[in-house]
Amino acid sequence: MRRGGLVETETRPRSFDSGGMLPASARSLELDAFRGFPYGLIVLDRRGKIVCRNHEAARLIQTTGLPEAQLDCCTLLGCRRPHTGLANVCLTEVAMSREGPLPEVRVDIRTVTGSSGVWVAAGRFGRHGTRVVLQLRPLAARDCDQNQGSDPDRDPQWDTAPQLRIRCLGRTVVESAEGPIRGAWLEQRTGQLLKYLVTERRRPVTVDEIAESIWPEADYAAGVSVRYYVHALRRRLEPLRGSREQSAFVVAQAGTYRLELERVLVDADEFEAHIGAGFATTEPDPQVAIGEIECALAMYRGEFLADLPYAEWAMAERDRLHDLACKGLRRLVDMRLERDEVEAAARCLERLATLQPYDEDVHRRLMELDIMHGRRSDAVRRYATLRSRIRRTFGHDPAFTPADLSPPRR
Repeated sequence: MRRGGLVETETRPRSFDSGGMLPASARSLELDAFRGFPYGLIVLDRRGKIVCRNHEAARLIQTTGLPEAQLDCCTLLGCRRPHTGLANVCLTEVAMSREGPLPEVRVDIRTVTGSSGVWVAAGRFGRHGTRVVLQLRPLAARDCDQNQGSDPDRDPQWDTAPQLRIRCLGRTVVESAEGPIRGAWLEQRTGQLLKYLVTERRRPVTVDEIAESIWPEADYAAGVSVRYYVHALRRRLEPLRGSREQSAFVVAQAGTYRLELERVLVDADEFEAHIGAGFATTEPDPQVAIGEIECALAMYRGEFLADLPYAEWAMAERDRLHDLACKGLRRLVDMRLERDEVEAAARCLERLATLQPYDEDVHRRLMELDIMHGRRSDAVRRYATLRSRIRRTFGHDPAFTPADLSPPRR
């Protein structure tokens, strides 16, 4: 909905910091202040998409010639674009990873007439920390000659921003600020070591643990091999690192190794954060909850470390994330049915049935939706497939028959 210079995605204006507890007159004043603030103000969701903006931000966006629909911070500000103030980072991701506000950073925004310099400050806010607010302050003439604001290349607070992204839901993908780090090494021992550190990313692991888990057949010299492959892994991830420089990504401490999660962004952690935010907002704001859970499920490209299906040390984490995805889908099905969004609920059930092929309740609910839409042949076909699968695996028929199916349970 468009209200003057403010674009809102919700059905009514909300107070930005009071959770709706302010009197109506105060909320109106708060909204007017947001609209008329002399600098650009933009509110983003967890994915960096613009939720709303004030008059000044709308004017700035208009000068870029970019369509406002689905506009995000990376497109507007040039996140991860070479030779910009945000060349190595996404501003939304950095803000979401911090408790306090970020220092100002200079960014040159591309406009239809050239480029426009602005100072950008960012901070996370909201009841569950699921929003980011940006302030865009025009670059004054005196700023060109003074060392004001912060630069990601200089400021120590920006140095901890993620610079390595690891996608481990599905087949493993490793990306640095310069782009994907490809090669056969991911399938070799160096890649195995990285995947093990991703699996145990929440704690430091000893040399012996690494050797016994990944290469149990290794001899007494396994410790030397582990240190060699740690060195090889660091070379892969940081080819420009000096021989005496500390690794930014693989940290050694007292005979242990761990990933530096301040600089390494793992998609499994992002997935889990979105699922948690969705569960936390189910009651107060179902629409936000649906968006968070759908965002998480879009990141779930497949099983954790799908390229190592038989690694015993990855199975516990794989099962945990699998169960979390299934819980997210179940929650999404219930919320969609409560809103009478039957087709969307059916799509979620289809995916849930793929993740849980032997779960009779999931398949039964899917068949009930088929019957509700008059697709009885589809329901019978689903039942025959399920019956064959369960009989072949467990030696018995499902606990229900097509005659037991009833309208969907809300």
